[in-house]
Amino acid sequence: MAWLEQQHIRPEDVLLSTSNDITFEGNYAERWVIVTRDEVMMLRERDGIVEAARRFPMESIESARIDSRVGSGFLQVKVEGNWAEVARFSNARAIWFERMAAKITRFKETGEIVITEEDEKEQNRCPTCGLMLRSSTDICPRCIKKHRVFGRLLILMKPYWPWAAGTLALVFTGIGLDLIPPQLSRILMDDVFVRKAGRPLLMPLWARNLIGTNPVVMLFWVVFAGMAGVQLLRITINVIIGRLSVTVGTMITYDLRHRLFSRLSELSVKYYDRHQVGILMQRVSGDTEALHGFISQSTQGFLVNILLPVFIGATLFRMNATLTFYVLIPAPFVIVSTYYFWEHVYPKYYKYWDSSSKLSAMLNSVLSGIRVVKAFAQETREIKRFDKLSDNLQGARRRVDKATSTFYPIVGFFFGLGGLIVWFAGGRYVLEGQYGMTLGTLTAFTSYLGMFYGPLSNLTYISSWLTSFMTASQRIFEVLDTEPELEEAAKAYHMHMCRGEIEFRNVTFGYDRYNPVMRDVSFHINPGEMIGIVGRSGSGKTTLVNLLCRFYDVDSGDVLIDGVSVRDLHKDDVRRNIGLVLQEPFLFRGTVAENIGYGAPDSNIESVMKAAKAANAHDFIMRLPDGYDTKLGEYGSGLSGGERQRVSIARALLYDPAVLILDEATSSVDTESEKQIQDALAVVTKDRTTIAIAHRLSTLRNSNRIIVMNDGRIIESGTHAELMALEGTYFKLVKIQTQLTAEPTVDRLQMEKA
Repeated sequence: MAWLEQQHIRPEDVLLSTSNDITFEGNYAERWVIVTRDEVMMLRERDGIVEAARRFPMESIESARIDSRVGSGFLQVKVEGNWAEVARFSNARAIWFERMAAKITRFKETGEIVITEEDEKEQNRCPTCGLMLRSSTDICPRCIKKHRVFGRLLILMKPYWPWAAGTLALVFTGIGLDLIPPQLSRILMDDVFVRKAGRPLLMPLWARNLIGTNPVVMLFWVVFAGMAGVQLLRITINVIIGRLSVTVGTMITYDLRHRLFSRLSELSVKYYDRHQVGILMQRVSGDTEALHGFISQSTQGFLVNILLPVFIGATLFRMNATLTFYVLIPAPFVIVSTYYFWEHVYPKYYKYWDSSSKLSAMLNSVLSGIRVVKAFAQETREIKRFDKLSDNLQGARRRVDKATSTFYPIVGFFFGLGGLIVWFAGGRYVLEGQYGMTLGTLTAFTSYLGMFYGPLSNLTYISSWLTSFMTASQRIFEVLDTEPELEEAAKAYHMHMCRGEIEFRNVTFGYDRYNPVMRDVSFHINPGEMIGIVGRSGSGKTTLVNLLCRFYDVDSGDVLIDGVSVRDLHKDDVRRNIGLVLQEPFLFRGTVAENIGYGAPDSNIESVMKAAKAANAHDFIMRLPDGYDTKLGEYGSGLSGGERQRVSIARALLYDPAVLILDEATSSVDTESEKQIQDALAVVTKDRTTIAIAHRLSTLRNSNRIIVMNDGRIIESGTHAELMALEGTYFKLVKIQTQLTAEPTVDRLQMEKA
């Protein structure tokens, strides 16, 4: 750029650069952000002249960050303790500015900027069509190969091929039976009702001799019996086909649900950070039912409607080739209409299903948090939000129904025209005696005509069903095709015995990797040690636990257990040796004993009671109506917050892990219960590696060491006495808590006298 040359800035001096698309006022305009070793600047062009609108010397910059807003964000740098805005960008450019902010901060820390090939990629955009995705691991819904859906479904049906083969044979048998009644009606019309003089009966001589002197009457009864027998046989075949299709459909649906739930269990916590639980529930429950309908429609609907016109067309051509050409007049319209349906109606179905999923997700969220809704008197607000989503669903459904209610009558009209043409031409042939056309033949022909047009007309309805099926199956395979972000090592190491040695080695991590919440963290915990971790909210304490349990993988550095990286260990072994008590206890619907024994379902009641006593939960459990057999509601309703916390502590203790993690485990209990739990934990944590995260610093009094974190870094480490003597951050936290918990002595009698 000429402006850079005028400023004597060489191309090799530019460390980072990216274009921008909006001004600070939100107007669209081209901007550029340039980072050199000496400064960060934002360039703009006015009247053909390039100028630096913002310039910040690098030596005065402390760090950089992104300030995200609705639809846009700001790149900011910290100068003399204050945040200054460098440039504003739209969300379309957010990924590039997030990387730039991370690179600037890294440059201030290390003095270097490393650009990798991955930094040049727009990870959250589909490489084929460019559609923005939630994550680089998500499947692009636009590029999913829809024609493979049927193939994949056939693969799912492979274990059930005997049932499928039997069903297919019955379908062909049923189609053959469908061809018989019109031929019988032709015999009935030409040889019974309007038989011409001298016209021979269409039956062999032995049959005429067998039925006696009045063959016409007997022929009537034979034909009638044949029609009744065909109908009974067809009904029997339909029943068998229906039962077989239901059996295969339910088994495939079961397999799909199993695969979906298994895949959802394999996916990392990060996947659930991006996807609403209600939408995932809809895919497991609702979308799989659409595939169940596919099986029954395939055997009794789709397959019949494809094969029947082929057989009927061959029969019509054999009966009267000339008249058959009139029958085929509406056929090209079916092809055109089906193409139109896929191009114009299919997107409406996808929006309808998407609106339905969002409504389900909202219901799941609100009903799960109904106590919070009522506590803050937000019922009216949630009703309005529900009405808005319901209105979106109503609008999507209305657009689908309008399209189909207009489309199908038009298709039916063209098929009706085909029938009129056949009656007109065929009637003339009968009256004029052309092509040997008789009234019975025309009647049979028109019967076949209904059987020919019916399936073709149904194909347009099936396109509607097929659209719903494709939408549901696409959503299912999106989940099944999503690869777990936490990959298991090819030869994962099985840890049979865990000593409890833990090491964080230069760990850097961010839930958004370009905005790390942990920066170059290193520490070592010996087996059997109890380590306390304190710090302000957002300092990275819980993130440390997430990385140790391998809910997420580090961006750089390593986490080791007994000297082995958690990425090289089998995931089950990592979590089998770590007991976790969360800050917000979660209990399942079931008995108290089942919740305590969740991690060790084979434990006997004595072990359950022992763990409950260690967590100071036994006494209140015995006061419950049914003791350990007391049924708990959703999220442990029926227990207080402190009681739920103690049950979750008992659950972790019964698990008997080598490493015990207490994430604010005593935050929901009163002071007396906290003291009792601490006394119990003093025994339970003996010779067991324990990591205790706490805001109540009294919880950490028995810790061998205390780690103090701030802004994703370890700033202090030592025993309680050492940190108090240091008079740093820990000293200030203790002093603040001491002041908050101190209660002045008040003489109530003196107050009453006053």
